[in-house]
Amino acid sequence: MRAFIAVSLALVSLSLLSPPSVSQAIAQDSCRCKGCGCKGGPGWRGPDGFCVSQAKLAEVCGSPAGTPCKQEAASRVCFGKQS
Repeated sequence: MRAFIAVSLALVSLSLLSPPSVSQAIAQDSCRCKGCGCKGGPGWRGPDGFCVSQAKLAEVCGSPAGTPCKQEAASRVCFGKQS
């Protein structure tokens, strides 16, 4: 009888847990990241057409960053709002 009660309580407590929200998964998919800097990088595009990392910014773009690179500083857009 004790085992039955223990199993019953365990099942009741598990039924109270909610599954992960679908809206959270949709929110991540609805955000778009386009351009250098939207994922947290320095926001500069190098002369080769790729985003430049913080570690190579001075080496590729100079110090201060400039002429051979283009600053984009793109921001992440979620549901039409910048974040």
